Amino acid sequence: MQSDKKNKSNWISIISGILAILIFLFILLVTYLPNKPEGVDATIKQERLDKANATRAEGIKALSTLEILDAEAGTVKIPIEKAMELTLSKYNK
Repeated sequence: MQSDKKNKSNWISIISGILAILIFLFILLVTYLPNKPEGVDATIKQERLDKANATRAEGIKALSTLEILDAEAGTVKIPIEKAMELTLSKYNK
């Protein structure tokens, strides 16, 4: 009989401890994560991201637009897609 009470008491203690830890983690999750402060370097990161996006947009524009380099010599820069199509059509002939 004593063994049963002791065993039951041990299980209640273990379950109570696990429950207390889970409640603590839940409180931490609810209170801290939604209100997480921005980092000190958040503005620097945003500036770098903006510069990278601008550079990427310039590169895409340069690779996808038609540009006349030398009108007298007839030199032009064509978009990559068009160059690939012309190369394949020339190769297939």
